[in-house]
Amino acid sequence: MPPTNGQTERYGGVDRRVTSTDVAQAAGVSRATVSYVLNGSAGQSISAATRERVLAAARQLGYTPSTAARTLRRGRSDLVLMLLPPEPLGRALAMIVDAASEQLELQGRRLVAHRLPGQGGAVPLVHSLAPAALILTTALEETDLAALRAAGIPVASLHETLSDPLSPDLGIGALQVRHLAEAGHRRIAVAVPPEPGYAWRVEIRLAAVREACRRHGMPPPLVGHLRLDAGEAAAVVAGWLDGPEPVTAACAFDDDHAFALLAGLAALGRRAPEDLAVIGAEDVPLAALALPPLTTVRVDSGLLGERFARMAVAGPPAAGGAELVSLVVRASA
Repeated sequence: MPPTNGQTERYGGVDRRVTSTDVAQAAGVSRATVSYVLNGSAGQSISAATRERVLAAARQLGYTPSTAARTLRRGRSDLVLMLLPPEPLGRALAMIVDAASEQLELQGRRLVAHRLPGQGGAVPLVHSLAPAALILTTALEETDLAALRAAGIPVASLHETLSDPLSPDLGIGALQVRHLAEAGHRRIAVAVPPEPGYAWRVEIRLAAVREACRRHGMPPPLVGHLRLDAGEAAAVVAGWLDGPEPVTAACAFDDDHAFALLAGLAALGRRAPEDLAVIGAEDVPLAALALPPLTTVRVDSGLLGERFARMAVAGPPAAGGAELVSLVVRASA
């Protein structure tokens, strides 16, 4: 009798997984023949009738190959491991994971997303899972990257170097500063989160904004660390507006921190863009509903996820291609 759940059958009153031995017995062939047929091995003189008999037996028994056994044979699994930064899973990052997972499914792979382990923990994690490839949405130490590459594990990453600070930031900070500079602002500030989990992305955003200011002939930006709290944002904004060199515009780390700046302005009885132009990043759905509607840098998270997946399977893409970021101009800046 075929198993009721498609994967297990009762033998001697005990449920167990259907194996290739069961398929071989049902089809009246050897286990080697089953292996050749189910793995699509070339160069084997197996008749069409025998092949169909094996496939029919596998379907009837609900046989699925053992991932663990296949991993042992090949030294690699079908998994692609995505290491996430140690920060809350926001909408943009969730969309990257979804898009990468969907793209890898089309290529017969499975995505496993995992937050970056503690210091020195990435390499043991990768080795324990034996993934087909690794996707980095955050940074690894150079020694860890070298160890993984030495093990022959393909690594897909957009963040391997800060030699050009604009590159790891995907151009977000550069677009923010360019828009503000073209609007005539010369003294700007940056609002970033203080939590340690955001530290690496904050580092590359600040590096990008500072470099963009330098390229536009502007002084280095003031930096405000603030949580998503209107009172805290009001204190930061007041310091910017009433300081010896008043700030006229601010780049936010993301749209959430841009909302905090707008709330801080409102608490002070001030407004954007009249008192402080505010520009965000990511273009979350609420950005268009803010008061005033938020100018921001849209990040095509779906396209970024697809690009990560293709890089993991096929290597770095050719130069060019669709842009990952674009400017969305609304009323706040």
